[in-house]
Amino acid sequence: MNPYTVQRLCAWSAIAALSLFFAGILISGFIPPPSPSLSQAQVVAHYQQHQTAILSGMVLTLISGMFYAPLVGVISTQLKRIPGLTPALSQTQMSAGTAGITFFLVPAVLFLVTAYRPDRPAELTYLMNDLAWIMLIIPWPTFFMQNVVIGISILSDKRAEPVFPRWLAYFNFWVALGFVPGGLLPLFKSGPLAWSGLLVFWLAGSVFGAWFIVMTFSLLRAIKREQQQAGLAAAGA
Repeated sequence: MNPYTVQRLCAWSAIAALSLFFAGILISGFIPPPSPSLSQAQVVAHYQQHQTAILSGMVLTLISGMFYAPLVGVISTQLKRIPGLTPALSQTQMSAGTAGITFFLVPAVLFLVTAYRPDRPAELTYLMNDLAWIMLIIPWPTFFMQNVVIGISILSDKRAEPVFPRWLAYFNFWVALGFVPGGLLPLFKSGPLAWSGLLVFWLAGSVFGAWFIVMTFSLLRAIKREQQQAGLAAAGA
């Protein structure tokens, strides 16, 4: 297969990952997310009433994680085209992104386990629900590092026609900052900093979704230019 076609497929995998991730959460009845201040009885009732939906939806969210892998790969492939870029940066992007894949998979499995036996003791369902939601949001540092490294790498490209435009670096920094409020999640059970809150769920979810879309089209543009440059080089050889 043409290597540029492979790269394009990897870039488009971002849309598959994003779509499946949020479709799974939506199908599960988790948008809007249930508040962490709900009682045990309310949490158990949600799992009992939506068992099939949660099991079906979380399978989609679980599958979404595999589409994140090719996205991480093609980002590093394009970063390596930046002249003089230290391999440490592209490798850090790769390792942070690889760690991030885990946090598509693990929360989905926890939700699946919780819904698998909704008739278990209420305190266990309550515990598993807490664990699943906190695991979904709290691992923001891996994504923060990935975005910061992408931004630094882009800014290191000083050429008149860089691989990525400079604004994309600042966009990645902005996305990274959007994840930071999630670090305060353990301190709150209500309000904007709870896992269902404006800053922790809605802001982080919005910038997360925007990042997938913006990176997809930025990668496609970079791949197109790489192919054009390779064609010109071949024609002049």
